[in-house]
Amino acid sequence: MMVAMNIVEFLEARIAEEEAGILDGSFVVGTSELPGDGGEAKGSLGERMQEECAQKRAIIASWQEAADEEGIEDPGEAQGTVAIARRAMLTILAGSYRDHPDYDPGWSPELPTDVTAGEPTER
Repeated sequence: MMVAMNIVEFLEARIAEEEAGILDGSFVVGTSELPGDGGEAKGSLGERMQEECAQKRAIIASWQEAADEEGIEDPGEAQGTVAIARRAMLTILAGSYRDHPDYDPGWSPELPTDVTAGEPTER
């Protein structure tokens, strides 16, 4: 049965489920090499998954702080370039949970599909 919730509540619930799965061992959390900068750093997959959950929570907190300042209660009410960009971050995060029964297809981001890869920019 689908539970009516907004996108922020949906994301918070999914992140809580992921964290619970990490902590109770539902995910295999072996050690893996971090991408090559030549260093000795190694970290467990569980640690990296927990960090990803924390980063998702930071995105949600950033949205909530801005929404509170602007008096926005529902992300769908966001107007203006910055508010819409912040809402897009939420919809992109939620998109990774499209198969969840509580996912609302109305949250699907309208991402460009005709973008061609350009030359990499130098830093």
